[in-house]
Amino acid sequence: MTRPYGPGPYHRGSAFSRSFLPLALITLGVVVLLSNFASTFISDRGRGGLIVFGLGAAFAIGRLTTGRYGYAVPAGLLMGLGAHVVVSSLELARGASSAGLFFVFLGLGFVLAYLVGLRPAAVWPLFPGAILAGLGIVLLGVASLGPLASWSWLATYWPAALVLLGAWLLFRDSLPAGVRGPVATLGGMALLIYGVVAATSSIAAAGSFARPTGSPFADSLTLEQPLAEGQTLTVTNTSGSTTIHASNSSTVHVVATRHFSHGGPPPDIQLNPDGSGLNLSAAGGDGGSVDYTIDVPTSAAVHAQAMSGSIDLASIGGEVRVTTTSGSIRGSQLEHLRQAQSTSGNISLDGVFVDQAQVSASSGSVNLRLLPGSAVVLDVHTGSGSIEPHGLTGLTGAAVTRRDTLTGTIGTPAADATLHVQTSSGNVVISQ
Repeated sequence: MTRPYGPGPYHRGSAFSRSFLPLALITLGVVVLLSNFASTFISDRGRGGLIVFGLGAAFAIGRLTTGRYGYAVPAGLLMGLGAHVVVSSLELARGASSAGLFFVFLGLGFVLAYLVGLRPAAVWPLFPGAILAGLGIVLLGVASLGPLASWSWLATYWPAALVLLGAWLLFRDSLPAGVRGPVATLGGMALLIYGVVAATSSIAAAGSFARPTGSPFADSLTLEQPLAEGQTLTVTNTSGSTTIHASNSSTVHVVATRHFSHGGPPPDIQLNPDGSGLNLSAAGGDGGSVDYTIDVPTSAAVHAQAMSGSIDLASIGGEVRVTTTSGSIRGSQLEHLRQAQSTSGNISLDGVFVDQAQVSASSGSVNLRLLPGSAVVLDVHTGSGSIEPHGLTGLTGAAVTRRDTLTGTIGTPAADATLHVQTSSGNVVISQ
C-alpha cells in the first residue's frame, strides 16, 4: 500500500524542528504583548481572542518546523476562532448576527488549516470551510442585512467572475495535475462566497437584487397620542427613513407612509403608551418599509432606532438617544444629546452640548457643531481617519490636538459633562 502523501519537508530531530518550542513561545509572547498595548481600543474579551489566535499561530509554526501535518487543523481552527472573538468585540460588529460571524470565522479556520497544511492535494478542509462560511454569510444576511449594505458595490464586479472563469478554462491544462484540484476548489468556494455576499448586500441596500416594493403599493396613515412634558417617545424602524421635528403641540403626531409588495399585507403601525411615554413601531407585513414624519412636543425626550434607514431630528428639547445600523444621522438645534451611534453611515449634528454624551461611527464620518452655550470636556478619537477642529476658541484643560486625538475643555462644564466621540474609519470635524 502506498502512502497518499509524501513525508513532510522537515525531518524529526533536525535543527529546524528543535526550534519549534522557542519559536512558538516567541510568537505567543509577541501576541500577548500586542494585546496589552491594544487594551485602549480592544476589550478584555478581544484581548483573549488575540491570545487564542496566538496559540493557533504557535501550532502553525509547529507545522512548519516539525513537518507534522496534524498541527495544521488546530492551527487553522484556533486562529479562526480567535479572529472571531476579536472582531465580535469591536464596534464595527455591533448589530451583526453573532451566529453568522461564528460560522464565517469557523469556515475560514478550516481554510487556514488547508493553507497551513501545505498539502495541495489534501483539499478536505475546504469542503467544511465553504459550507460553514456560506451558512454564516446567509445568517448574517437574514439576521442583520443593514451592516452588509456598505458592501453593495461588490455586485457591480460580477463580470470579473466571468473573466476569471474563462481564464481558468483557458489555462487549466497548463497547470500541474496536482495543483488543478486545489485551485478549482478554492476558486469555486471564493465564487460562492462572493455571490452570497453580493446578493445579500444588494438586498440590504435595495439594489439590483432587491424585490421591488414601489408604488402603487403604498399608503399613508396618521396616528396621534398625547405625551406629557418630560416623557419619552421611543421609535423603532426596521426599514425606512425617520424624521422627527419639535412642535408646540402637547401630542405626538405621526404620518406613516407604508411601502409593501403586491399581494402582501402592509406593516401594522402601532403608537401605544408604555412605562416611559409612547412607543412607535411596526409589526407584521411582508418585509416592506415605513417612512415616518413625526411631530413631538418640544420638551419630549426622543429615543430612535433604525436598522436600515436615515434618522433626521430638529429642535428637540429633551434627551436624545439615536442609533442606526445602516443609515445616516442628522440633527439640528438639539439641546440634550446623550447618544448618537451609526454602524454604517455619517453623523452630522449641531446643538448645545452640556451633558455627558457618546457619538460613535464605525464606518462613516462625524461632523459636530457646538452652538453657543455649549460646555463640555472633549474626548475625541479616531482609528484610521483624521480629526479637524474648526474655530474651537478657548479650549482649556489638558488640551491635546493630534491627527487621531483631540481633548480639552470648552466653557465651564458640569462634573460629568464629557463629549466622547469615536470613529473607526472616518474623519471627525468639530466646530463652534
